[in-house]
Amino acid sequence: MREIAEGVYIEDSFISGNIACITSGEGAILIDSPMVPRDAWSWLKSIASVTDQGIAFLINTDYRIERVLGNCFFPTTSTVAHQAAWSQMQRYDQSFLQRYISRQRQSFAGVASDLAKARIILPELALTSDLTIHKGNRVLYLLHSGGHTPANIMVRLSAERILFTGDVVVVNEHPALDQADTQQWLQALEAIRNMDGVDMIVPGHGGLCAPAETQALTDYITAIRERVWEQFEAGLTRRETVDKVKMDDFYAIPSDRRTAVERTIRGSVERVYDEFKKGPPKRRR
Repeated sequence: MREIAEGVYIEDSFISGNIACITSGEGAILIDSPMVPRDAWSWLKSIASVTDQGIAFLINTDYRIERVLGNCFFPTTSTVAHQAAWSQMQRYDQSFLQRYISRQRQSFAGVASDLAKARIILPELALTSDLTIHKGNRVLYLLHSGGHTPANIMVRLSAERILFTGDVVVVNEHPALDQADTQQWLQALEAIRNMDGVDMIVPGHGGLCAPAETQALTDYITAIRERVWEQFEAGLTRRETVDKVKMDDFYAIPSDRRTAVERTIRGSVERVYDEFKKGPPKRRR
């Protein structure tokens, strides 16, 4: 855990992505939760080291398993998410969790048995548009952005000039587009760059960045759309397009994560292909 502003802490060493703790004088406000049990216990100890007032809220920035499975380690905490997250999480039964863990076994080597004991806790509070939370000495603005998933929300601390984006922003790695609305995602990134009063972004994965640095992600999404469109327009099938479109010129793929990253890229290409199949060609850029 490290402090990035007074009473604002982040943890960026967990496998499931960046998470945050914001003290308020009336309980801590958490942004996302660690999915691996040993990380959750470590996080709870870190929270206890900076506040003795308990946890007021846990905000989920989307519904992906790595963001929400850890909710079960905070059973007495009120959870907040978008209504689309609540709806999607209802479908996460035990068989779904087991399939997910099996697919990710390489990434979660040594903790799969612990993950199997976790369960889904649905959000108690669901928003359908933007929401402002007043808690103690903090004012948090929850902004529904969509893009990465239909349920993405970002959390803005205006006084501190910080924006927590969840996976709407990832830094120096291949983003997962398999559930994305890429047009909406590009719009969200442009809106971030045009925000007044934001100096620091806490992304879902990767290091802290400035709003202007999100242009790299815009370039990636634009490029994958252009490459998929070229194949789609040429009449290639979805499978043929997956085989043709490569994105490793953007970011190197670590050898120990090649299988997982290549799976992410394939899912992204499939999603973009399906977007073009459903929508008119003029929406391709």
